[in-house]
Amino acid sequence: MKQRAKLQAKFTNGPHHLWTSARILMAGVLLWLAAPSYALEDQSYESLMKWIEDSRPGAETVMPGQHLTEKDRQSLLEPLIPHSAWKYYFFDGMEMEIAPTGHYPAPDAWGENMASDYKLDEEGTLVGFTGGGFPFPEINGDDPNAAQKVLWNMLWRPGSNDYNMPMVTWLRSEDGSLDREMEYTSVNTTYARGEQSLVPGYEEVKSKRIMEFRSPRDMAGAKNMTIEYVDHYKEDSGWLYMPAQRKPRRTLASERTGELMGMDMIREDLNGFGGKVYENNWTYLGKRKVLATVNVSDNPEIGGPSLWVPHKTRWEVRDTHVILIEPKAKDHPYSHRIVFIDAETYWTHWMFAFDKEDDQLLRMAQHFLKYSESYATEPATQSSYVKQDFSKNIGHKVFLHVGETDINAKKPHATITHCHVAKRDFTPARAKQFYSLRNMISGRR
Repeated sequence: MKQRAKLQAKFTNGPHHLWTSARILMAGVLLWLAAPSYALEDQSYESLMKWIEDSRPGAETVMPGQHLTEKDRQSLLEPLIPHSAWKYYFFDGMEMEIAPTGHYPAPDAWGENMASDYKLDEEGTLVGFTGGGFPFPEINGDDPNAAQKVLWNMLWRPGSNDYNMPMVTWLRSEDGSLDREMEYTSVNTTYARGEQSLVPGYEEVKSKRIMEFRSPRDMAGAKNMTIEYVDHYKEDSGWLYMPAQRKPRRTLASERTGELMGMDMIREDLNGFGGKVYENNWTYLGKRKVLATVNVSDNPEIGGPSLWVPHKTRWEVRDTHVILIEPKAKDHPYSHRIVFIDAETYWTHWMFAFDKEDDQLLRMAQHFLKYSESYATEPATQSSYVKQDFSKNIGHKVFLHVGETDINAKKPHATITHCHVAKRDFTPARAKQFYSLRNMISGRR
């Protein structure tokens, strides 16, 4: 702005040399036009930080009912899509449907069954919390622990668990060719439910999950069980069962930076951040409105030149908390991670991780969500290999994760997943039997 004012003063008050004045005027116009622009191919950490810090648009910049295309990119979409994603999300033939920004109430008893004697320790780690609500329902941007508090709300949000989730995953190269397709089912149950545990005697357990693969042939019958603990300092327990080995073996839960099952993500990328809080430095970057695939009608169509991104689906303008995560470990592959987390629901919308070597984009993820009450009028597509009762979702008042896209910018390569989620309730006895090592071998359901 100072440069523009200086140019304008020189043109108004200086000698009236037409050629000089014209050059000055042109320079001022070019400077004005260039100020808000970004290079499409610039995927540096610095460019995303600049986008975050720039002027923040209101929700009224796009209108419900609009179907936006590539021609709306500069005027409407660039302020609402994080800069690092432009390279993949803006393409000829793209179409985005804008839906009204919704209000999505939490479950009726959410927050009423919480322990009260929890706290953040000096590492920013939540101690003594056992679920039942958001540990920090009010976020103050001036709080030095604001970033960690947002993250803890995300990790304990409603709807994360208690489901039966058949999934189909496609691994695609840059030319769109299919390298691998996988079919598998994840079953997850919350144990820590506020003042009591689902299974008496298991108060130290936060949740349990079993994943079972159906295809491809070399993975068929493989099962992975993970136990997550309430104590954040305690490493998860994990077991892997391969039919050829005939017995489960322990897995190393502390290895969080290796690629997950050959996909374009590391274990720590789950939900935007699935690592340990005390292993990172945290900065709260404020709030930012972004477009997000919230309450989509169904598993989104996948489009783009490489078939990597959602296409012709619903987007909402959402308020998000933006947090910066910087690993303390010198051998971590990421220099910085930036996560956009919904300010109402605390689900992750976007995640961008930058390479330790050059601060260029290494991995990014974007999530597709559907509100449970929408299943009353918009039943989802069934998976190809098992039928779900989606009516079980109605009444829970939670979001369900119906898929995501994970992009490795350096390969380049992408993993796209469609999830077909139905809520599932376990009795204490059933949970104890289902998540047993014996059950991993027998496969009793």
